[in-house]
Amino acid sequence: MPYKKGDITFTTKSESKQTPAKFILVADEEDVESAARNVLEIMLVEWGYTKPQLMISVVGGSRRFNVKENQKNVFVDGIRQLTKTTGTTWLMTSGSNVGAVTVVGEAMTRISVKVRDKVSCIGVTSWSGTDGKETIIEHRKVARPSVSARKSEDNIDISKNGDNVNRGFVMKPVERQNTGIEHFYSGYYKPPQLKKEGPVPLNPHHTHFIFVKKDDPEEEEHFRVKLWAEIQKLLTSGSLGSEDRPAAVVMIQLEGGIDTTRTVRNTLKKNTPIIICEGTGRASNYLSYACKQCDNLRDLQERYPGYFERMIDAAHPGVNAKSHQTLLENLLGNIKDVMEMKKLVEVFNMDGDLEMAGFDLAVLRALLRARGVSKEYLKLAFDWNRCDIAEEMFKQDTINLRDTDTQELVTRALLERENRVHFVALLIENGLSLDEYLTVYRLEHLYQAHANKSIIPELKEKRKTISYRSDVSPLIGKLMNSYYNPPELIDGDRFEKPYRELLMWSILANRPEITEYMWENASEPLSLGLVATRLYRSIESLAADPDEAAKCTAHADEYEHKVCSYLTTLHALDEDVTRTLLRSPYQTWGNQTALDLGAVANSKKFLSHSCCQEILEERWNGQLLHPSHLKVFAVMLLPFLLFTRRFPKFKTDMNVFRRFVEFYCAPITKFVVNWVTTFIFLVFYSYMTLYYRPEVGLADILLHVWVLTLLLEELRQVIIPRDEYESFGQRFRAWLSTFWNWMDLIALLLTLAAFLIRFNTLREPWTYDVSRNLYAIACTIFWILILRMYQSNKTLGPFLIMIREMIWALFWFLLVLIVFVIAFGIAGIAILSPDQNPSPRVLRDIFYYPYYQVTVGDWQTYTDSLYGDDTETELDTLDGYVYSVLLAAYILIGNVLLLNLLIAIFSTVYNQVESNSLTEWKYNRYYIITEFEDVPPLPAPLVVLSHVYRLVVWTTKCCRTKTKIDDGEMDELLHEQSEIKKYESEAMDNYKLNVEKQQKGSREETLKKLDERLRLLVEKVKGLEEEQVMLVKKREK
Repeated sequence: MPYKKGDITFTTKSESKQTPAKFILVADEEDVESAARNVLEIMLVEWGYTKPQLMISVVGGSRRFNVKENQKNVFVDGIRQLTKTTGTTWLMTSGSNVGAVTVVGEAMTRISVKVRDKVSCIGVTSWSGTDGKETIIEHRKVARPSVSARKSEDNIDISKNGDNVNRGFVMKPVERQNTGIEHFYSGYYKPPQLKKEGPVPLNPHHTHFIFVKKDDPEEEEHFRVKLWAEIQKLLTSGSLGSEDRPAAVVMIQLEGGIDTTRTVRNTLKKNTPIIICEGTGRASNYLSYACKQCDNLRDLQERYPGYFERMIDAAHPGVNAKSHQTLLENLLGNIKDVMEMKKLVEVFNMDGDLEMAGFDLAVLRALLRARGVSKEYLKLAFDWNRCDIAEEMFKQDTINLRDTDTQELVTRALLERENRVHFVALLIENGLSLDEYLTVYRLEHLYQAHANKSIIPELKEKRKTISYRSDVSPLIGKLMNSYYNPPELIDGDRFEKPYRELLMWSILANRPEITEYMWENASEPLSLGLVATRLYRSIESLAADPDEAAKCTAHADEYEHKVCSYLTTLHALDEDVTRTLLRSPYQTWGNQTALDLGAVANSKKFLSHSCCQEILEERWNGQLLHPSHLKVFAVMLLPFLLFTRRFPKFKTDMNVFRRFVEFYCAPITKFVVNWVTTFIFLVFYSYMTLYYRPEVGLADILLHVWVLTLLLEELRQVIIPRDEYESFGQRFRAWLSTFWNWMDLIALLLTLAAFLIRFNTLREPWTYDVSRNLYAIACTIFWILILRMYQSNKTLGPFLIMIREMIWALFWFLLVLIVFVIAFGIAGIAILSPDQNPSPRVLRDIFYYPYYQVTVGDWQTYTDSLYGDDTETELDTLDGYVYSVLLAAYILIGNVLLLNLLIAIFSTVYNQVESNSLTEWKYNRYYIITEFEDVPPLPAPLVVLSHVYRLVVWTTKCCRTKTKIDDGEMDELLHEQSEIKKYESEAMDNYKLNVEKQQKGSREETLKKLDERLRLLVEKVKGLEEEQVMLVKKREK
């Protein structure tokens, strides 16, 4: 008789869940191996299912099944979690809707939609034992040719993906007589009520059923068990010829009785590991106790006196004494065999809180018990993301991994979507060298594999052709504002610092968990933390998705906090090393110091750190010891004080000439000198503007020479780098990013334009007014520029930040206000002045009068300007009434609503800046110090002499040959770098310990709070009980 196949639609399911379950009916087959191969051929070839990586057989109680609800939930959650972490999984049961199988069916309903396609629940079921089987093959749906007719080849290709390409495995040829599949059936099945005896209904939550049909029910049951075992054998032994590793198999026992005990024993005989769910009752309890705490059957019988006899009586009532004894001996014999093979048994406590780690852990342990530690099971632990099991494997020291195997696992760990960083750490701890692993080719492969997940458009566009030299390095340079020098490769394809390269890859590939690991284990955590902050903030500006941008902002803030915490730890370890590290330039990052990288990363918290402020204070003071602005100003007025050697004081003893040089080259001195000269310049410029004359005199020439020197200094700041490592592009971008530089340039150019226009004054009288107005505007800007000097003051500096933020907020406010201004302006002009001719004044009135109403609030002036004294009469008309209503609405919105909104916005800005005023001031202080370090000692207009001196020095350096560092100096430098690395490594270890302590402390604090809340709750309950008792007593009285 041919096989039958089809699908079953369970009518008990809701419409959204009516996915038919496929079935195969194996009828009157004699050869178990042939039947198993044909079943797998149908499932893997015709139905296109993937060969499983894990097979789980579930056995247990049936009609007398009695498990607690919480234990069912533990089992269901365990299966659900197991299917999340494993690959393709087959759950195999008896398929009946009774006992332990119902719990498996419930677990299938809880499986996530994301992994549901990878999980199949297969019931190997007796045909005669199925209640309502007649409806399954009642309707013949489609007539199809047999498998043997369509597959005439001796070797049948079974594809991994269900297609016709032979990239899966090859079935061994078998002799198949009368096994052609002739018809496809489709039936509706409504599970009947479970009866006390006889056939049982099918479970509606299975995806597949394999029915076994024989004339003899007992023979049918034996064949069903053998077919189940043979399917497992073919898939787990590798006899199908698969290139993939064989499937892992494990059995889970849930409750059960005598038959379940026999099944467990037979399964163990086949060297299949078993998980016993301890605490679920009956067989699970005594088998788990026997495997864990008993050495022989006597110990078990003492623990369960008379229990096994009662089990025989319940299962076989009315049996005679001899048969009863035979059944008891068989049961005890099975238990004894299980005890002898307990190394294959993993006991899972269903009531233990610590066991809630999951079934995946129990399954892996069971597999290790059966097969021992091997490379295959290490990969299985990786697939299931169980690093704890992999760690146990490495501790046993029996895994023989080749370098290629380790490198393959690391690559997979880096490319996995889920977090596999613990595997990377584990492999590195057990001998993997990233220096040997990371090559240019592998790094390019990592970039290409994760290009689709990146936020950066450049990587997405070139995801298949990403090159490290032509794509990655320029991209990092762009994100770092050109402060990046690609490292030199070792042997042409390896990196000197692979952790740094993987850190940048993880940031660009949006893998934050790997970024954290690489940062914690890199050799330069201080600079790399700042680089991570900068990269995240640069990527944030490129993100099109607001959620992705918010994540980048969070990561940038996170690494800013990490760097500050690490710097605090390093400073506590050694202050001198910390100062040296903050001053040391990093060649890879454009020869920038840590402070410079903090500015590039816009890291306000880092630059405001006390360690950074100490370095900035030293740079600000130069060689002066505890100077102040007043002391410096006094020395400027009385230069002979430098001869006294008492005032001002210097950090080291030096001669008089050196004291003069160090004093006037100190940034604080340059600042005071520029302050004084700027004030003199403004007074002079204001005088020339107030008493402006067309004729050009000596004072005008002196003023414009001064302006020319200022313009020359501004050009120097634009085109001449600070050192040999800074490029023109970096210098120019830094100049453009400063608002005050733009104001300087505008004021200087307006002054020069006004001066040039004055030459035409004698010939063109109108140029006199133009020139004078330009001078006035430029003078206004020059006076506003004096605010830049306030940035160095701890009190006035935050005020400038408030003004800047308020102006920016005012800009957005004006965009709202202008809508109402235009709307009311047009309506007002149209109503009150309907007969006017088109003119430019109309446009002015549309904006001017509504604005005048908001700021001054005198609407009568508005109407009088249009209608004169007759306005009141005109307002009595219809136009006047409409205008009055519009005016009232405009006053309500403009004068009340919008102005109060502006006040609220300014209050918010003030509170925000005030709360971070100290941090903002410290951050801006870096730019002031950096600027005045670069400013020439002589102020304008004498600054020309400084430019000449710098030109001479630069020419001398170009002509002089570079001096090489001798071996002694090189050895000393290398020794110093080695010592710094040791301190950095120790500081990172201390930082990790501090983080762990903080996390532990927060958990303990949370537990204390919960304990206190619980205590208060208990007291309230007791109080309520006492009140209730008193009320009862009062009622009784």
